[in-house]
Amino acid sequence: MSLLIGLAGIIFAIGYAFLNEGGGFHGYFSMPAFVLLMVGPPSIMLLSHSLGDLLTGIRLLMSSMFSKQAKQHEEVIDILTNAAKAARSDGLGVIIQYRNKAKYDLLRDGLALIVNDFKVEEIRNNLMARVNLKQTRMQLASNLFENMSRICPGVGMIGTLMGLIGMLSHMEDPAKIGSNMALAMITTLYGLGLGTIIYAPWAEKIALEAERSLEIDMLVVEGVLNIKGKKSSMHLKDLVKSYGAKERGGGAPPPANKRGA
Repeated sequence: MSLLIGLAGIIFAIGYAFLNEGGGFHGYFSMPAFVLLMVGPPSIMLLSHSLGDLLTGIRLLMSSMFSKQAKQHEEVIDILTNAAKAARSDGLGVIIQYRNKAKYDLLRDGLALIVNDFKVEEIRNNLMARVNLKQTRMQLASNLFENMSRICPGVGMIGTLMGLIGMLSHMEDPAKIGSNMALAMITTLYGLGLGTIIYAPWAEKIALEAERSLEIDMLVVEGVLNIKGKKSSMHLKDLVKSYGAKERGGGAPPPANKRGA
């Protein structure tokens, strides 16, 4: 299905640009060039990705633009710290009230696993599976936009060659020479601009969001295991300090396979 949609999009984009080569030159805007560059690169990516991958990438991009990682980090630390103290003094049964307060999905699920009396390794495996799935999706979305940034100049060159061919084919008609020259020049401009200014930054934005998300997620995993094992508050403080170091620019967090239970 995705292959058919991709091919249809590519044919439509190139066909529209070709059939409307005489649309005129209005400053720096050309509708044929606009359609070619807006429809072409996403359609090409659908030849190797599913439509769901593209929609997931757009959704992740939108959420990353409005996410508040610093606030989430603070909320996670606050709940982990208070839940750890309560668990040591009142038992693991009190964790249910902190689970209801948690807004961060992974933290809420992790505390729910403690409430349901899952074993340490079961909790670790469950949470790490979710972390890995989330990271895979974000990496796929980042790669998708990065690849679109690379193919945009190529799609622009296709429009350029189409415009030059159209111009040479209508040398006897000065009106069509101008419109085809516009298509030839503007598609190159659009291709370079779209790839450099739009898609490349989007890919980097999602990659950075994935990195910050991994920091919080690993803090949640180790923090939940700390609560399950009823570790000392000093151990949790060291854990928070370690995973907060990169957030403050002080270094990388501990490796994901750390056995902190």
